[in-house]
Amino acid sequence: MNLTQAYYESRFENLFRAAKGNEFQSLFERLMGLAYKADFMACRPWGNQGDRKNDGFLKSQRCLFQVYAPNEMTSKDAITKITEDFEGAKLHWGTHFDKWVFAHNAIDGLPPHVQELLLDFERKNQGIALEPWGLNEFRLIFRELAEGDLIPWMGVAPTNETKARLGFRELQVVLETLGKRAAPTNAEVRDVPTGKIEANALSESVATLIKSGMGKSPLVEAFFAQWHDETLGDRVAESFRAEYQRLRAQFPPNQIFTALQAWVGGSEIASPDHQVAVFTVIAYYFERCDIYEAPRAVNR
Repeated sequence: MNLTQAYYESRFENLFRAAKGNEFQSLFERLMGLAYKADFMACRPWGNQGDRKNDGFLKSQRCLFQVYAPNEMTSKDAITKITEDFEGAKLHWGTHFDKWVFAHNAIDGLPPHVQELLLDFERKNQGIALEPWGLNEFRLIFRELAEGDLIPWMGVAPTNETKARLGFRELQVVLETLGKRAAPTNAEVRDVPTGKIEANALSESVATLIKSGMGKSPLVEAFFAQWHDETLGDRVAESFRAEYQRLRAQFPPNQIFTALQAWVGGSEIASPDHQVAVFTVIAYYFERCDIYEAPRAVNR
């Protein structure tokens, strides 16, 4: 995976993980519309008729989608809602579809009561194929999008050429901003053990972004060595440790990376040069400081 692909995929994964309710529905429709163009038909609720249990239809595959991404729902309510959606889809659209896709945002897999329900549906409806689609399935669709579709959605991504021209000027903005942030801790700075990416279960896209930054991370050390303020490096390291601990209490590792991107470089999508500078600074502290967890030692 190259740097551009990793950047876009990391952004998509984090949009997917964060989206709930109508926001997830909108994300689903945008992705499917870009991937399948006119072959995909989004369905909007209409007055008191609603959407008649149709959240999208893929004509060439005779495939009907039901999107499910609640903020919160009990097991009983989930079973009732999914049953109503499937039975309603058969009632209103049964002559039009041969496959029913349950599109969901459950990152760690579907709970057993939902899995059992879907298997029961399939057993009782031999003419209809039922498929649950989550992050893995939608990631494969996202990978097929053309860059011309991605840029209006997610901005211009950094490239290997962007990384090659990174210099002190881009790093200075990021490091000076961080250096102004106070942090209360004085944790020991250690080298990163081998296997740290795997130990934190970082996705392929996040791992690629970190590794791309590592290629230029010696620039950060050289920057501190030449900078007029000798305390800047220590202040930035303290800020990183404190911010990582704060994020660690709230988010899983991949979302921590996205949050660090915004914390280091700002929440707005910046230029590719600035983005690479951000990856480089994060990679430097990933290598040298106590952000992310070190792999456990293996007893022999």
